[in-house]
Amino acid sequence: MPLVYGQALSFSPLLYRERARWGDVRAALVGDIVQPRAAADETPERLDTYAQRLDEAFWFAGERLAAMRLDALVVLVADNGRVFDDTNTPQLHVFAGHDIWGDAARSDLGEAPDAVTFRCDAVIASQLAEELARDGFDVSEARGAFRPLGDPQRGAVAALVEPLDRLVVTIPIVPIHINCHVAPAISGRRMAPLGAALARALVHQPGRIGILASGGLSGQPGDVMAGWIDDVLDAWVLERLRTGRASDLGSIFEVESQSLRGATSEIRLWAAAGAACEAAGLRAVTDEYIPLHHAAAGIGFMHWRN
Repeated sequence: MPLVYGQALSFSPLLYRERARWGDVRAALVGDIVQPRAAADETPERLDTYAQRLDEAFWFAGERLAAMRLDALVVLVADNGRVFDDTNTPQLHVFAGHDIWGDAARSDLGEAPDAVTFRCDAVIASQLAEELARDGFDVSEARGAFRPLGDPQRGAVAALVEPLDRLVVTIPIVPIHINCHVAPAISGRRMAPLGAALARALVHQPGRIGILASGGLSGQPGDVMAGWIDDVLDAWVLERLRTGRASDLGSIFEVESQSLRGATSEIRLWAAAGAACEAAGLRAVTDEYIPLHHAAAGIGFMHWRN
């Protein structure tokens, strides 16, 4: 059965903390970086409105995901040194074990460790890895127990753990790591072919499969441009995806720029998910977008369906 549903959502720790803690999260993400003028417009009243909009976006995303009655969910995510270390950072990695775990708690926010485990579909993962290799992609595949090398204590990245937890995903997942952060990162031009190859591979699966991209949009939390958001770029990305032109996103990363690092580099995930959904005949809908300086990222929600 072909891919039947797609979802993409930006990632920031702020999305998963209560409104009362947003000031602390902002301090952890932005620090003493000089902020753009627009950041001063985020008054308590405006932030309250943003919090309500985000709650609604998550609620609708969760309801749609549950209504699709999926049998498995392919999750596209970028590692940030937790699963892989300096000795081995694959450009594409498919985890074909039976479960994966991660701890999204942040010590800089005074949070206690709290690991969450998710079931994985090792059969689908192995078949996807095989099909991607046949399509010319150099895929790294891990089987058996999940053994993170970069941060053995915390496991998978928060961008995988927190969205699945908040969206109450209980079906098996297929984690696919796409290298967005470690130079040389995978070419943006490879994302559309990767997405199309995923869509072709999923046709061979008997169940109803969805795809989730978690990361981006523009921003650089915790780095030299923390708090600065390119809402013009984000609008362009969302419009290209909405109109079925995910392949246009590949050109973004053909130049070397400070502004294309951090969360911005994870637009690759959206490009791959969009291309997969387009190949499956699904149509994109932009659900929400907020250039949220407190989150140090442009926050977008998009889904694809018939």
